[in-house]
Amino acid sequence: MKKMKISIEIMDEDGRTIVNKRSERSVPYIEEIETEGFRAAFGELETAVLEGRKEVSDEAISEYLEYVSKKKRKK
Repeated sequence: MKKMKISIEIMDEDGRTIVNKRSERSVPYIEEIETEGFRAAFGELETAVLEGRKEVSDEAISEYLEYVSKKKRKK
């Protein structure tokens, strides 16, 4: 198995990172594709991408909204 990383970075106006989230998932490599067959391996790959994207985007949005709410309370 190989690793796939999906990351989201949100920066402020000055270019400073305020949110940085990453998700890692295992994805099939050529050996797994050959033994499991293309359809099964593609299903694993697609599931890993969708789950990783959902995880990282949910976390990034949550952290960003928390950051924005703190900024708003300070004003």
